[in-house]
Amino acid sequence: MPCTPEEVPLPNLKVYRAAWVVAAALVVVALFTLGSPDTPRLSQEPPAFDGKAAFADLKTIVESFPQRVPGTDPDNRMAIWVEEQFRAAGLETHIDSFAAAVNGKDVAVQNVWGISRGRRQGTIMLVANRDVTPLSTQGAGDNASGVAALLALADAFTVTAHEHSIIFLCTSGDSYGALGAHEFVQAHETDDLYGVIALRDVAKRNSTGVSLDGWSSAPKTAPPWLWLLSAPAARRDSNLEAELPGVPAQVLRLAVPMSAGTQGPFVAAGVPAITVSASGPSASVQNDTLDAVSGQTLTRVGTTVQNMVMAIDATSEPGSGSGGTIFLTRHATLPGGALAAILAALLLPLTVVTVDLFAHCRRSRIRLRPAFVRAGLHLAPWLVLIAIVYFANLVGMLPRSPDAVIPPDSRLAANPRYLRIALLIVIMVVAYAYAVAVERRLERRFATDARATIFVSHLLLALIALLLLLVNPYTVLLVLPGAVLWPLARPGGWARSILPVYLGLLLVPVPLVYYATQLDIGWNVWWYFFLLFENRTIPALAVLLAALFFSTAGVLAHTLHERGLAPGELSWPAVDRRGPDRMNDEEWAAVSGDDRRGAPRRGDRRRRRSHDPLRR
Repeated sequence: MPCTPEEVPLPNLKVYRAAWVVAAALVVVALFTLGSPDTPRLSQEPPAFDGKAAFADLKTIVESFPQRVPGTDPDNRMAIWVEEQFRAAGLETHIDSFAAAVNGKDVAVQNVWGISRGRRQGTIMLVANRDVTPLSTQGAGDNASGVAALLALADAFTVTAHEHSIIFLCTSGDSYGALGAHEFVQAHETDDLYGVIALRDVAKRNSTGVSLDGWSSAPKTAPPWLWLLSAPAARRDSNLEAELPGVPAQVLRLAVPMSAGTQGPFVAAGVPAITVSASGPSASVQNDTLDAVSGQTLTRVGTTVQNMVMAIDATSEPGSGSGGTIFLTRHATLPGGALAAILAALLLPLTVVTVDLFAHCRRSRIRLRPAFVRAGLHLAPWLVLIAIVYFANLVGMLPRSPDAVIPPDSRLAANPRYLRIALLIVIMVVAYAYAVAVERRLERRFATDARATIFVSHLLLALIALLLLLVNPYTVLLVLPGAVLWPLARPGGWARSILPVYLGLLLVPVPLVYYATQLDIGWNVWWYFFLLFENRTIPALAVLLAALFFSTAGVLAHTLHERGLAPGELSWPAVDRRGPDRMNDEEWAAVSGDDRRGAPRRGDRRRRRSHDPLRR
């Protein structure tokens, strides 16, 4: 006696739930890799940071070298002055000249650095940039305060015994995207660096803590031990609180890496590096004068940095380098490889469902080529928009930035070109509407089975996730909602079809909201990210994958909703194959009178055409 067939929904939720059990087990296994940050202990030696001398140097800088735009006379004269201060402190001094693009022009700038030799192998580095943007009047906080603290630390460590060599680096061009730091990393060996601490805006008035920046433009972050070292170093002698990032912020910064800070090039090169600043809002460049800085804050932050350097100097072996490792608590870390493995494991249900969909389409002899053609046609208008933006950049309609990274507080990022954008939007809307019309006409030539379209949509999402795993595994975070929700979408009303699909795009705008608050650029975050897009700071491959993600979501949602499919239409007979008398697919099709493996009958084809709104 043949077994009774049952209707299997598309996708098969039994397979989906079973895959989640396996994925959860893999996540649990990955959590066994939790480690310890091995944070260095603070030295028992008292710090000797001279805050009064540092504040006197700060006044000298803003009064003698205002408007220190890279490559200008004030910047060059200050480079000579800093070299003289290093030499007076007893350091072995060096000047590295290099060419940089500033405001669209090539200028000659200098990195000035001095070194105090130690007895052991390994080097610690302190960095501060001296340059400002053209709108700045004095740059007292950003970053005369950092250079003043750097000079005071040079004086402190030349009279204090230290085990490792310490480099004191004063860069130029870092207000235009860490140009000086990038040049130093390119020109010098960094393998023996135990740690790099950059000082920036360290004298804010009424500051009660230190803020930290350990990010880079690569999917790497400062190691947990360097983040966590700042907390006890700030608390012991300065009574300051360190603002440490939470787990969501760490994962998001790895998924969408971005930083124009001085530490960025070092972190990208795998060197443990972090920027220390006084917490609180920064003054605008026009108001960044002596009235906005405090000698007391300068002393407290400078003392914090000296405590950090003394703790690193007491270590006999280098700590872990910059990478993807994050800290869950002050005592538990998660390696970057384990984090990537967890994100990959969460894609397992999507992968299994996609394979199951392919198997069903093969058994039912459903043609897949029309579904791929339809997906390509739906992607074409998005490619037209991307091409228009890149062409507008090429012809000079949009601003260009030849610098390494566009700083979020730069003049370019703070002045959206509304008129040009409005004109560009008009061109893009017209081109998009025409491309969509052409796409609709071409799409009518291809009769597409809805089941094939659903399989192709899941396959494309799986391929997007695979490419992201190869390029930046942490970026998979942005497509995880789609991987979870798309298999749950069903034909019917918008709550069953459209809503689950578009909720899969939920995490895509999250980086915009996050950076709008973290970078203090507010609504201009749209313009900042647009600049990163049209200047190709965001790689073209990432842009193409994002366009494919959006277009595929549209195809899947409209297939389930617009074609008026009944909730039970996207299912097919499956046989319970546990019995010994099981029928094959051809026998079942003959008994049921519904040959799904062969070509559709003429009446079926006519009925399908009458119910397809695209053929009316």
